[in-house]
Amino acid sequence: MTPHSVTLLYDEIEDREATPNGDPPVYQQVRRVLRERGYEVAQLPAGPDVQGLVGRIQADKSDVIFNLCESLGGVDAHAIRVVALLELLGRPFTGTGSFGMTLAQDKALAKKIFSFHGIEYPSFSIMQAGQVEWSDELQFPLFVKPSNTDSSVGIDEHALVHNIKELMQRISYIHTELKAPVLIEEFIDGRELFVGVLSKDDSLEALPIVEWDFSKVKKGPRFATAEAKWNASSEGYKAPERFPSDIPQEVYQQIQTAAVEACRALRILDYGRVDMRLRRKGNAWQYYVIEVNPNPYLEEHSEVAMAAQKDGIAFADLIERIVGSASTRIRVST
Repeated sequence: MTPHSVTLLYDEIEDREATPNGDPPVYQQVRRVLRERGYEVAQLPAGPDVQGLVGRIQADKSDVIFNLCESLGGVDAHAIRVVALLELLGRPFTGTGSFGMTLAQDKALAKKIFSFHGIEYPSFSIMQAGQVEWSDELQFPLFVKPSNTDSSVGIDEHALVHNIKELMQRISYIHTELKAPVLIEEFIDGRELFVGVLSKDDSLEALPIVEWDFSKVKKGPRFATAEAKWNASSEGYKAPERFPSDIPQEVYQQIQTAAVEACRALRILDYGRVDMRLRRKGNAWQYYVIEVNPNPYLEEHSEVAMAAQKDGIAFADLIERIVGSASTRIRVST
């Protein structure tokens, strides 16, 4: 089926503001390019009134719903529930289903799946309500963050800990302030990489690698904090994103392959972004999957759009390709 009408579903709280660089909100950017391509485009802002949301989804007659909900009512965990609702109502929609969203959002569970598939990741431990659920042998420094949030929520300069005292303080902060289980993993002191993945002919392919280059950051952490992602005045935010040219071709392709395998393992559909860390030890290049982001941020200057552009896929083509992939896929709720 070739879709002629698309409804944009987005969180009315999270997605109503302009992007940090001053561009329009993501749903407005997507609306513009789809209308330019001749689609009928409607908007469906989603709020915490779930019964009202159900009624509006049922009343919607579009061919495809473009799911831009990374949260609902500002709550990241509810993004899974939005997808499950679309599945229950039998609506075709873009992006990963509720099963894949659940696997990806639980970062500890995702790592256990990576272990089964032989995908490299940092050694980790998970702690919830004072109970250790999993524990590799860990060495400081450690990176401590919530195990079930996105958009770098709970990640700041104190996420990197160097001793037991700092570790216990960070665990206490995440438990008491964020009410979340804690993921503790060995810190990979290296380079921050993003690998976009797109659906192609019932399979997945990796886009060119994007590096967030923190090498010249003098003040503050050299990793992706919430401040660096969303505060345009922060030094981390100003660190450039670039396409690395110094990674050997064989290693480059291995990184892309690992990203695709991680997305397949977590049942990612249509598009995704894999966050990775790369370091050199002697002559050896080592790369690790940190996490997989289903339905990642899709702003015109985001890492996925940036990589697609590098690969010859304009932003409008990227959006239309996602719509086309969703419209031809028969969804099976798991």
